[in-house]
Formats: sequence, structure tokens, C-alpha cells
Amino acid sequence: MKKNEVAHYPEITRFIEAQLNSNFRAKGITDVSIFWKNGELTSKIKELITQYPEECSCLQTFCRKTSPLNLDIFGVITNGIKFEIVILEVKLCANVGLAEWSQLLGYTVVSDAKYGLLINIDAGASSRLTGILTSEVDASRVVRKKANGEVVEQLLGFMQWNTLTNNFEYSNLGQLWSLSALSDTLIEQFNK
Repeated sequence: MKKNEVAHYPEITRFIEAQLNSNFRAKGITDVSIFWKNGELTSKIKELITQYPEECSCLQTFCRKTSPLNLDIFGVITNGIKFEIVILEVKLCANVGLAEWSQLLGYTVVSDAKYGLLINIDAGASSRLTGILTSEVDASRVVRKKANGEVVEQLLGFMQWNTLTNNFEYSNLGQLWSLSALSDTLIEQFNK
């Protein structure tokens, strides 16, 4: 019996968390916690703040200013002082295209989450999306200036989850084309 995309969430998040933790430790960062949730962003962040006040109290301002969004998965990476949000948009379809990419981009922009990954289970990206992400580097890096003058950057990538190997197959598509690329940018944020 074939599983739906939601049934793959735990294995995907466990794999990403293990890779991120390994890369953090290799760079001497041992005070970072990773929490995964799925569903409505603001209510789930409030849950994290209540459950893990020492690690997640730094999310209170973010939670107050963020619009409600129903997400497949999001990760909070925090050291208790600062945090980053990673949005995972998980699909189970023949190939993902511009509609799915646009959805991920919209979620990152509305939430001000810096990182977004589009993950397709056992399948790749459409030739059109592949062509755009190959030829238009800025299609996966969005820098925008908010009304208050704050500059916000979103970095996106595409990966394929292989259910036979329980591993990612990297497509070299987007700024976050691999977990190493994601780790490197997160490490840079937590080393500041």
C-alpha cells in the first residue's frame, strides 16, 4: 500500500535533523535545538514557546507579527537567543512545477522565513521549473525591502526524497540545492 505525503514527514524531518546536527557539531556549534511542526504556523510556534520556553521564547515577537499559514512542515532552529525558520513544502506527484515553487515562495515571503525547501517524493521537477532554476539564479534567492526599511532574504531549493534509500537525491536546483548548502547558511547565521 502506497503512503501519502504526510506519512513521509517523520522520516524526512529525522533525516534533515540528523544531517544538520552533524554539520553543526562539526563546526563546534553544540547549543542549537531543532524543532519540527506541521500545520498552522503561529499556533504551533505558540506551542513550542510553551513547551520549550528556554529555547523558544526568542520566537515571541516573530509569532506576534506573523500571519497564520497552514504549512506542510516547518523547522525552528534556535539557540535560545536567535532562530531561523525552515519551511518544507512536501509533494507526492509526477513532477513539481511553477505552481508548487510559487506556493513555497509565497509561504516564505509572507512568514519572513529565510529558508524554504520544495521536496518531491520519488520524483523530480518539471523541465520548465528545472530550466528556470538553472538559468535564473535569482529565482531561488529573493531579496526584498519591507515598508519599515528592513531587508529580508529568502533562499529556496529543490530536493527529491527517495523512499527506497531513505535519502535525498540532490538536483542542484536553487540556492539550497543540498542539506550541506542549507547547513552552511545556517552555520553562518549562528556563528554571527
